[in-house]
Amino acid sequence: MSPCELCNSTTEVLTNQTYHYLECALDNVYLENIETRVCKSCGNTTARIPRITQLHNTIALALAFKDSPLTGKEVRFLRKRLNFKLTDWAKLLRVADTTLSKWENCEREIGSQSDSLIRLLYLQIFQEREGKLIDDSIVSKLSFIKESPNNYKLIVNLKPSFSYRFAA
Repeated sequence: MSPCELCNSTTEVLTNQTYHYLECALDNVYLENIETRVCKSCGNTTARIPRITQLHNTIALALAFKDSPLTGKEVRFLRKRLNFKLTDWAKLLRVADTTLSKWENCEREIGSQSDSLIRLLYLQIFQEREGKLIDDSIVSKLSFIKESPNNYKLIVNLKPSFSYRFAA
């Protein structure tokens, strides 16, 4: 057993846990079937996250294919997933840096055309970098985006392989 990162006390290893994954900078991502360590003294919980690149790719694909509008935090996640600077991503989207910044900071709503363009650019660049095609029909999935609120949880199941679902 490894000691607690905060108080150096003994930790207990728990398997097949659900973990609220705030470290990805999104408020609504939960990981299922993950190993956690809980400090017996201070209660601090840390997660053991395997294959973080695959996890973040799964989260990004879930965001690109979700059926509700993207939020500013989600746009930032997709941009950072591709390692784009704000100015470079804004140029690709043909918007001002300040517009993209306001979207990402939830100060301005993202229009439906920009939302679709962000998703398409993300998916195209992801496919080019990974050297593989996404199995899902991108066009048919993007045509079903609803103008509904983003009241959902994104749940990523780590076992047996990475998969995702949305829950209320």
